[in-house]
Amino acid sequence: MNGKQFLLPGLVAGGVALTLFAGPAPRAGATLRGTAEWTKHGVVVVQAGTILPVSGEPIRGGALVLDGQRIVAVGKDLPVPSGARVVDYGADAVLVPGLVAADSTYGIPRPSERTADPTLLAIDAFDPYANFVFALQEGVTTAYLPPARGRLIAGLGAVVKLGGTDEAHRVLSSANHIHGAISTEARNTPGYWKPPIPATVDVGMGVEQAQLPRSLMGAIVALQELVSIARGGADDGEYGPDTGPALRELVGKRMPWRMGAASPEEVRALLSFFDEAKLPLVIDGANGAGVAAEEIKKSGASVIVEAPFTPNSPGRALGKDRDSKWPEYDTASKLAAAGVRFAITPSNNTPANDLRFAAGLMSRGGLDRDAALRAITLSAAEILGVADRVGSLEPGKDADFVVFNGHPLDLGSAVVTTWVDGELAFEAYESSAVVLEVDELHVGDGEVLSPGQVLLVDGKIAEVGRKVGHPSGARTVRGKAAMPGMIDALGHLGLEGSSRVPPTRFELDRLVEPGDRTDQRVAKSGVTTVVLSPRGPSRSGAPMMAYKPAGEDVEKMVVADPVGLRFNWTERNRAQSGQALRETLAKAVEYDKKWREYEKKKAEWTPPKDEPAAPKDAEKKDGEAKKEGEGEKKDDAKKEDGEKKEEEKGGKKKKGEEKPKPVTGEWVTKITLPPHPEARLRLYVKEEEDGSIHGLLRCAVLSDELVQVTGKRVEKKVTLQGDGTKGAITLEADEVDGKLKGKLSLAGTKLDVEIPQTATEYETAARPEKRKTKEEPKKEIKGEPKSPGVDPELEPFRRAMHGDAGIVVQAERDDEIRACVDAFAQAGIKPILYGASDAWKVIDALQGRVAGVLFTQRVTEVDPEQGAKKRNRYQELVNAGIPVAFHSAAEEGAADLPLMAVYAVSQGMSPEAALRALTSDAASMFGIADRVGLLVPGLDADVVLLDGSPLDPASSVLRVFVQGHEVR
Repeated sequence: MNGKQFLLPGLVAGGVALTLFAGPAPRAGATLRGTAEWTKHGVVVVQAGTILPVSGEPIRGGALVLDGQRIVAVGKDLPVPSGARVVDYGADAVLVPGLVAADSTYGIPRPSERTADPTLLAIDAFDPYANFVFALQEGVTTAYLPPARGRLIAGLGAVVKLGGTDEAHRVLSSANHIHGAISTEARNTPGYWKPPIPATVDVGMGVEQAQLPRSLMGAIVALQELVSIARGGADDGEYGPDTGPALRELVGKRMPWRMGAASPEEVRALLSFFDEAKLPLVIDGANGAGVAAEEIKKSGASVIVEAPFTPNSPGRALGKDRDSKWPEYDTASKLAAAGVRFAITPSNNTPANDLRFAAGLMSRGGLDRDAALRAITLSAAEILGVADRVGSLEPGKDADFVVFNGHPLDLGSAVVTTWVDGELAFEAYESSAVVLEVDELHVGDGEVLSPGQVLLVDGKIAEVGRKVGHPSGARTVRGKAAMPGMIDALGHLGLEGSSRVPPTRFELDRLVEPGDRTDQRVAKSGVTTVVLSPRGPSRSGAPMMAYKPAGEDVEKMVVADPVGLRFNWTERNRAQSGQALRETLAKAVEYDKKWREYEKKKAEWTPPKDEPAAPKDAEKKDGEAKKEGEGEKKDDAKKEDGEKKEEEKGGKKKKGEEKPKPVTGEWVTKITLPPHPEARLRLYVKEEEDGSIHGLLRCAVLSDELVQVTGKRVEKKVTLQGDGTKGAITLEADEVDGKLKGKLSLAGTKLDVEIPQTATEYETAARPEKRKTKEEPKKEIKGEPKSPGVDPELEPFRRAMHGDAGIVVQAERDDEIRACVDAFAQAGIKPILYGASDAWKVIDALQGRVAGVLFTQRVTEVDPEQGAKKRNRYQELVNAGIPVAFHSAAEEGAADLPLMAVYAVSQGMSPEAALRALTSDAASMFGIADRVGLLVPGLDADVVLLDGSPLDPASSVLRVFVQGHEVR
C-alpha cells in the first residue's frame, strides 16, 4: 500500500481545534513554531487510520504534522497548512513510533585484552554508510551499539539511528552506558600478557597474568575493586593504567552501568552490589529476573529482557538435569506487574530486525501488547537515555515513525513505510498481494470463518483461514464480512440493447472489452460474474458465455465461452414440444460416443518407433529436377505480364490515389481531454449503400453512457454527430490509410484525433480477433487413431455430460418439465431449467436429475386453491436438495441481484441457501466452480467486502475485488 501524495490548496475550514499531545519540553535551543510559520519549512502531513503515539491514547483517523526533522503536531482534525504535502496511507494503516532496539549486533569490535576497559567506545565502530535496510524494513529506526561482549567492563555503549542523511543527527548518544557483565560470558577472559621491552635474558618474556572473574563471586570482587579505584582508592595497576581515571570520570557523571546477568542469583548479586555502591543500574539479559521483580522495583533498576530464542538456528541443548535452567517466557509480564521499567530485545546473537518477533514472544507469559509495544519503543528509549528525541510520537521529537498494515505486534502485519528524520527511509516493495481481514468470512458453501482472512496474490486466492500469511508489501483491508463475488446466472450486461440471437457457433468472447463505468457500477454492487445470454433461445441453441464485465484484462475476463446453450422446450404446436431438442440430444450422444471410442483407442495405442529419415540423395530422381533457374524465369515473366495489365487498367488513375473504403466496423483509439486522464474511445458504426452512417460511440470522458451517432460519408470525408451526457459530440475526419484523421469536438472543445480501424464487420466488431498462428500439418503416423473432430454445436452438450457446461431449457408446465428432464436423463445430462413455473408439482422428478433451476424473479406464489397461503418457490426446491440460482435477465439491472436475494430471505428463504444461490450453486450449474463461486485457494480472486452480514438488508458493499484488483 503506497501513500497518496498531493498538495492542498489552503487551510481546512476554520473552527477546527489543533490537538497537541502533552510531551516533554523541547531541548535547549529548540523551539516549536506556530502553524503560520510551518509553510516556510516544508511541512508534511501524514495521515493514517490509526496512530499509536505510545505516550498517549490511540488516535483513530488522525494525522502527524512534520516540519523538517521534527514532529510539530499529532492528533485528530488538525488544520492543514497551505502548500503542505499530504501523505495518506488509508484507513487500514497503523502508524507507530520508530522501533528502538535496546541491543543489537551492529558494529561490535574485538573486546579489549583487559577484563575492564571503559575507554573502548562503541561509537568508534559505527559505520554510517553501512546498509541497515533489513532493520528499517522491520520498522527499527534506533539501535544500541554495544562496545564488545565477554568482558566485566567491555566499554561504553552508544545509541544511533539506522537511517537518515545527517550523520551528526544520527548519533543520539555517543556514550550512554558502561557496558559489562557478571554472567558466564564475562568469565572466560584470557590472561593478560605484555612482553617487557626490551626482552632480555635476565628479565625474560614475562608471565601471563590471570584476570578476574572466573565465578560470580569473583565478578563481584572485581567490581568492588574497580569502583573503589574510581572513587580514589588504591590502584595497583592490575586493571591497566587507563581504567582508573576513565572510571573515575564516568562514575562522577553518574553514567548508568549496564550489566549482563542471566540467573536469579546473578540478578540479586547485582542488586545488592549496586544498592550498596549507590550507582544507577540497568540489568541486561535477565531472563531469570522475573522471580526478583519486586526486589528490582524496590531498587529502581531497569531491565533489558532478552527473548530466549534464536531464530534460524537449530534446537538448543537445554539440559536434562532437574536443575537445568530452561527458558522463561513470563519474565516481562512479571516485571510489568511489579511496575519495573523494562525493554525487550532479541537474543544477543540475533539481528535487530527480529525485534517485533521478540516482543511478541515475550507476550506469551501474559504481557499485553500495549506494554510489549512500549517495551520496544518508549521504555527502550528511556532506558537508553534518548527518550527526549525518539520512542514516542510527541511534538518536539524527531520525526521517526513506521506505517504498518496492521497492529505492529500482529504476526501477519508488515511494514509499509519507515520514516527517519521526516524523510522516507524504507518503502515496501510493490506487491499485488492483498489480505482481507473480516469478522465473518463466508466461503460460499455454507462455511463461515469467524474471524477469517483471505490472501489474494496475482489475481488468485492464495490462502483462506482464520489467519493467513501476510507477504511483504501486501495491502491489508478490513471489514465486517466478506463473500465470493456474486454470479448473475442469466443476464444481458454487454449486449448494448441488442435483441438479436446469434447462431450457435458465434463466439461471444469477441464482444468482450475492458469494463466501463456501467460495468464497474454493477461490480460495486457485488456482482462480479455474468452468465451472458442473448435475450431469447434458439432451436439450435443460443450461445452463452460466463465473463467478468468489470475486469481489466480481456483475456482473463472470460471464464468460459461457451459456458452453455439456451433452448426452449415448448413449441407453438404442443405436440411438437421437445422434438427438435430430442434430435439434437441424439446427435450429441452419438458425438460423445465417437469421442469416448477415440479416447479409448488413443489410450491403448502405442506409437511405433521412429523410422529412419530418407537420405537426401533419394529426394530427387533422374529427369525430375528442374533446370537451374527455369522456375524463376517463368515466375518473373508472369509477374511482368501482370504488372503491364494493371497499368493498362489503371491508366487514368493518379499515382497513390485509392478508392474510398466503407467505414463499417470498429475504430478504436485513446484520447486525452484535459483535465481528464487518458481514456479509450471506441466507435462502432455501419455504413449503408447511400453513404449514411449509424452506430455507437463509447468514451468515458465524452459521455457517461453509450452515445448513438449518425452521419454520412462523401468520398473520403466522414461526419458523425451524437448527444452524450456531457454535451454534443461531433467528428469531422478524412479516411486515410485505414484511419479517421480529423477533429473531435465536445461542447465546443476541439481535439485532433487519429482513429485506426480495428475491424471491418459490424456485427462482430467489438474486439479484433487474435490471428491464429499457422500450424504445420501434423504428420500422419501409421495406425494412430483419428480424432472425430470438434463440432461447435454439439461440444457444449458433450461438456455438459461431464459437468463442465450448462444446457438451459425453458419449460413451464409440469408435464413438459417431466418430459424434458427424462429426455436429458437418457442423454446423461442434467439440464438447467428456466422458468419452471410448475417445478413444485414434480419435485420428485427433479431431485438428482437437474443441475439447477432458474426461476423468474417472482419469489413467492399464491395457489388459489389454498387461499392466501404463500409459497417461497426458491426455498421449496432448496428443501428438496435442488440447487437454485438468482439471475437478473437484465443489463445494468444486474446490480439488483443482491436485493433479489435479500428479498427471498425476507420471504422465508434461508440466508445460507440464498448465499449459495448467489455464488457456489450458480457456478456449479454451469461447470465454472473451478474459477468462481467460492473462497478457496486456486480460484479467481473475486471477493466482496461488506460492512455487515451479506444478506442483512442494512449491509452495504464496501469494496469489490475482481481478479485481485479493486474495482474503483
